[in-house]
Amino acid sequence: MPSKLSDYDILYTIGSGSYGKCRKVRRKSDGKILVSKEIDYGTMGEVEKQMLVSEVNLLRELKHEFIVRYYDRIVDRATSTIYIIMEYCEGGDLGSLISKCKKDRKFLEESFAWKIFQQLTIALQECHRRGKGRAILHRDLKPANVFLDADHNVKLGDFGLARVLQHDTSFAKTFVGTPYYMSPEQMNRLSYNDKSDIWSLGCLLYELCSLSPPFTATNQAALAVKIKGGHFRRLPVQYSSDLNEIVSSMLKVKPSSRPSIDELLADPRLSPPPSQVSSADAPKEAEVDLLKKEREALLAREESLKLKERNADKRTQMLNDREKELDLRERSLAARERLVKDKMSRAEELIEEHEKQQKQIPKVITRVTELRRQKEYLEGMHPTTLKTKKHVHFQQGKENNPASHEGEPAVPSADSKMTNLKERLYQAKLRGLALRKAEMTSKLKSKQLLSLR
Repeated sequence: MPSKLSDYDILYTIGSGSYGKCRKVRRKSDGKILVSKEIDYGTMGEVEKQMLVSEVNLLRELKHEFIVRYYDRIVDRATSTIYIIMEYCEGGDLGSLISKCKKDRKFLEESFAWKIFQQLTIALQECHRRGKGRAILHRDLKPANVFLDADHNVKLGDFGLARVLQHDTSFAKTFVGTPYYMSPEQMNRLSYNDKSDIWSLGCLLYELCSLSPPFTATNQAALAVKIKGGHFRRLPVQYSSDLNEIVSSMLKVKPSSRPSIDELLADPRLSPPPSQVSSADAPKEAEVDLLKKEREALLAREESLKLKERNADKRTQMLNDREKELDLRERSLAARERLVKDKMSRAEELIEEHEKQQKQIPKVITRVTELRRQKEYLEGMHPTTLKTKKHVHFQQGKENNPASHEGEPAVPSADSKMTNLKERLYQAKLRGLALRKAEMTSKLKSKQLLSLR
């Protein structure tokens, strides 16, 4: 039964290019992590479609421990998209590794370079020595097309430009590949064979050690001149002369001067273990170990995701607490603002009252001054100077005779008037004291208002 896109869970996008997108997926049936290469063939020409079919067919045939394994393909005719399901390589690709080393200004270990070289050579042997007289040229061998698994073992991939030759003596004539890794015969638009992949392998190994290709230029014409000349610098001094000699042997301008893939593997400096000569000789235990390592990697990845999720939850809780704290502070500030407004309104009322009292002070002072003058005047007066309307002369013996006063109005005595004036003066003093007290209270309130400002 053919697979469907719904059989896989899409985790995230690994990368994208002119071909389409590459996504990390999980197979629902067993939880295995794989890669889906998504290619839109609707806008392709016939030549590009032919190359796509060729890549799918090649991947189905190539089953090797150092070649990216093909699992399935899904064709969505409604969207003109094909999904190629392949092995997931946790270690990334050599291109990213070289870029990281170049950024860190740190060279790779020579033992690692020998390991990559050995495994790539074995993978190319599987391509160049196919059965039934069919040889496969990769034709685009470069760091970006060499992937690594969790143990940094080689996984050769991206056979989009590969070509099947029916016989060992056949020669291809198309102009394909990445310019930095093209052989001189490709630059001269001549026929080429598997020795062209040997040249690309030499360029890749050189860049792995030097962190830059052996031939570089600002344009393709200048690059072609350098490649045809075949002159390049020695590997950095920290690498052995044996490694430098092998790289130099692969970068010979004449294809016949380059070693074949079998001659490279026969070199004692490579000396691969017997278990790595062919995928058919690999023990089953290696596959079991590989599955265990994949499972451990998945568990570690899952644990890492759980840890990130817990950290995200903690951050969310912290943000919620912070938001609540800010709300409380905002409410507190609003309450303080209302309190300040109330105080300001009360202060304004007190200021108005104070201003009214200040306006009344001159009147009070004037009244007090008048009362003082009146007091001083009264104190300077003599009671005998009081005038009456009628002078009464008392005769002896007639003081107590009521008949003598009949028909005359009662005239108040000088003592009663003096008593009345003294009473009024006493009341004026009391009012003066009250006004002084009011004046002192007004001054005190004025000082309080000034302190509020």
